[in-house]
Amino acid sequence: MDVDSGSSSSATLAATQGLTRAEGLYFEDCGLIIQAENTLFRISREYLASQSPVFRDMLSLPPPQTADMMDGCPFVQLPDKAEDVTVFLKALMFSDFFEPHPAPTTFAILTGVLRMSHKYDINHLRKRALVHISANFPITLEQFSVREKSGWYMELTANDLAMLSVLARELSFEWILPSAFYDMCAFGSKSTILRGPNSIEDKIQLMSACRSFDRMAVTDMLDFLWPDQDPVDGCISFKHCSKAKIQCRRMAETWRRTAQVGPLGIWEPSDFDGLHVCDACLANSKAQYQTAQQAFWGTLPETFGLPNWIEVARLEAEALK
Repeated sequence: MDVDSGSSSSATLAATQGLTRAEGLYFEDCGLIIQAENTLFRISREYLASQSPVFRDMLSLPPPQTADMMDGCPFVQLPDKAEDVTVFLKALMFSDFFEPHPAPTTFAILTGVLRMSHKYDINHLRKRALVHISANFPITLEQFSVREKSGWYMELTANDLAMLSVLARELSFEWILPSAFYDMCAFGSKSTILRGPNSIEDKIQLMSACRSFDRMAVTDMLDFLWPDQDPVDGCISFKHCSKAKIQCRRMAETWRRTAQVGPLGIWEPSDFDGLHVCDACLANSKAQYQTAQQAFWGTLPETFGLPNWIEVARLEAEALK
């Protein structure tokens, strides 16, 4: 962080040309002015120091004699984006701006608060942001299958997903990566991944996983729709059940070609309503499907070159405790 320097009021006035005051975050009775890009914020020096050890240490240093002043206040220039500083200060000062999950938020607010709270060591805001993120990128198949995607997640583009995965690497919340990388492969495109901000190493893993999903993972997930070699115990019409499975397999293959879905989405539990087989074959098909899902999920982290689920769970628990 840089402290702006200068010596005269005329220099200060010249420096402030073209700057704007942040709406709702410029308090005339407060004693610290912050500049981020072309935006000025005026807030309580004492309150900011009480919330952030980083700001506390910085503001406790005696200002140099050449330190610039603005409107009689110390003047600090931050290298951060004005948008990030805005959402960060609002989250810090207004209790209803960035509420705990499952309260609604946006991707810009979430990532801005996360970056700033990590950088300036404000643990309660960082943890709040991580809980919002973890809810949409769970570490168990059960949670993944029933996740109620929040509003900010539904607004994500493929590039947003990539940016979030890069941020996870940078800020050490990598337990979201198996789910996030899965979503990038399932709902994005190979060209988007190649053009994206991820490291070369991650791009290689992602491209390999995409090919694996296309060739094998979806096929494995739909294996239960091939007719069995012998009738299932209790099957009352082997010929009828075999024909019904083939019909559904053809339908699922159509989804595979025309819809942008991953292995975990090629067949939904509700799709079993359209599988018109006997009760014994239906129960057997559901069991095979669940086994295939568990097998796929169990090796998902390793597919992307990530630590196994046990280590992923440890990292999440450590960060959110």
